[in-house]
Amino acid sequence: MMDAGYEATPPPSAGKDWSSFWQYVDRPNRIEQESVPRDILVVGAGIAGIAVALALSKELTPFIPDLRITVYERHDILSTSGGAINLTPVAQRHLDRLGVLDELDRLGPESGTDVDAIELYSARSGRTLGAINFTDQNGQGFGGYKGRRVMRIILSLAMLKVIERTKNVNVVFGKKLIRGKETKDKAVLYFQDGTTATGDLVLGCDGVHSNTRTHWVSPESPSEYTGISFVQTIIDSKHVKAPVHFRSTSMNISRHGSLLASYCDRDHSQIFLAAIVQFREDMLGHYKIEPGQDWRRTAAIKDALCREMGDRFGRSGLASIRDMISAADDWMLYPVWQVRPGGRWFRNRVLLLGDAAHAMPPRDESAAYALDDAILFSRILAKHRYDPLTVSFKAYEDLRRGTVNAAFQVSRRMWEKNRDMGFLEGRLKEWTMPMQVRNAKESREAAWEFDATKIQIPGPDEASSSLYSSERDFF
Repeated sequence: MMDAGYEATPPPSAGKDWSSFWQYVDRPNRIEQESVPRDILVVGAGIAGIAVALALSKELTPFIPDLRITVYERHDILSTSGGAINLTPVAQRHLDRLGVLDELDRLGPESGTDVDAIELYSARSGRTLGAINFTDQNGQGFGGYKGRRVMRIILSLAMLKVIERTKNVNVVFGKKLIRGKETKDKAVLYFQDGTTATGDLVLGCDGVHSNTRTHWVSPESPSEYTGISFVQTIIDSKHVKAPVHFRSTSMNISRHGSLLASYCDRDHSQIFLAAIVQFREDMLGHYKIEPGQDWRRTAAIKDALCREMGDRFGRSGLASIRDMISAADDWMLYPVWQVRPGGRWFRNRVLLLGDAAHAMPPRDESAAYALDDAILFSRILAKHRYDPLTVSFKAYEDLRRGTVNAAFQVSRRMWEKNRDMGFLEGRLKEWTMPMQVRNAKESREAAWEFDATKIQIPGPDEASSSLYSSERDFF
């Protein structure tokens, strides 16, 4: 989700100096191949979990023919929550290499809308405040890729399609993790239904409320509410009578939060709306809609959210925004949670990836960070497949920790700008926005060019190249 403020994170670095790292690592003899992880267990079938399963299959199968990867998802079916997400050029590049973009495009109009830019407007006056461009000055995408807005459930379906044809990867639904345990040479998962699973390596990709983290790896790192929530819905574009003020995606800034308005399908028949607004934590329970809830309670919550959105954005200076707010009657509130930096990411046989390790307030690169994690770790594990797992874990953390910590700080500063403001502070926010967008342009575009497949991963065997090497075809 793109947010107001648009302060760019510096491009990820290649990590620390590795020149002397291997002097301090106790490595087994190469012939001791019983340490190679053959049974890999992934907790969570979100973007990070599916991506790391696919990436590990690509990287490890040539070296481990009997590789088995099992993804365990707590829901009985795919979750439909999450709305429409933004795929940056980085995210699209990674998904293409994993074979997902082709599957996504096969889904027809629902495969999402191309996004050349996120256009910024003052919701109060309608004045344009700049744009976040996913194309260069010649209208070309970065590295051949632009942006895309697509419903999360549609992206998940495309990723599962690729899983179906990947022989050594399986997804099991209805498996809620309650705890984990490590032995000398195995890791064991315990599920709520009384079953267990045993493997050589566990990857916790189960999101911001990760049980892998809170019940196993880092119990001292709970998720916490940011003070900001999404309130989102989808409307038919035919209900908007005024001319729509954006080409594909807009962010409409006000002193009462920001309103994302974006087409989310190829035919531009649907508009995704997401208000990024301040909500007190003690009020969240009053707006929670749950399965089996009394219909009168559900209707009262939706009426209250409609009034809230009308109060915040219903008097916008943009006629199309007023039409959208009037047409929307099915709002849902999604609190935004985070995990503070500094927590433990791994133990002997288990590693956290994605939001399970470093959930931060969503921004334009959110999906890309999960994909970066998946691809980078897969490359590291393939490189050090004969080493103890902690060698790969430490190498991954060394390359990744600084980048995500910096991104967390940027995200926090950006999200603070969505808190309710007074009149003068709100005007100042509008006046300074164009300058902030211009000042962040270079670092933002450098981030679009970043490629996790090209980070050098030094190690004891430089001859062992990755299948993701830019010198080789991916397939």
